[in-house]
Amino acid sequence: MFYLDSNNKRYYVGRPFTYNNIQYTRAGATAETFIGLGFTPVTIQPRPDDRFYIVSSVQDDGTYPSQPRDLTELKEQFVAAVKEQAHQILSRTDWYVIRAIESGLTGVPSAVPAGATTFRAAVRAASDARCEAIYAAADVPALQALLQTSDGFPEELEAY
Repeated sequence: MFYLDSNNKRYYVGRPFTYNNIQYTRAGATAETFIGLGFTPVTIQPRPDDRFYIVSSVQDDGTYPSQPRDLTELKEQFVAAVKEQAHQILSRTDWYVIRAIESGLTGVPSAVPAGATTFRAAVRAASDARCEAIYAAADVPALQALLQTSDGFPEELEAY
C-alpha cells in the first residue's frame, strides 16, 4: 500500500519523507499521518503472472498495466515443460526397457514388468492429454487458468 498526495507523489508507511517543508521520521510515516495530511490511500492490486504477461510498474491507481505474451510461444514453452516432466518421470523405469533391449528380451513378456509398462503408458497418456489441452487453449487467460489447476500428472504417476 502507498499514499498519494495532491501531486500524485507516493509515500510509504515507515519511510521518512518531507511534505510542506516538514520532515517526518520513519516513526512518523504512519497511515494515520498520511490520512491526516489528506493523502489518498492506494491498495496495490495483485501483479499479473510474469510467465503469461509482460508487466509494467504499478500505476498510481494500484494496478499493473500488462500485455499478454505471445500465445504460440507460451504454448510451445509449456508443452516442452510437460514433455520434460514426463521424461523425468519415465526415467525411473527406463532401466527395465534398456535391460530388455540389451538382453534381446524385447519379445519376452516378463522382460518389463506389467506394472512398469502400465505406468509408462499412463505417463505418456497424461503427457499427451496435457499437451492437447495446452494447444487447445483459446487465449492467454485460458492457458493460465489451465496451467494453474495442476501439472497434469496424477500423483500416483509421480510417486512410482
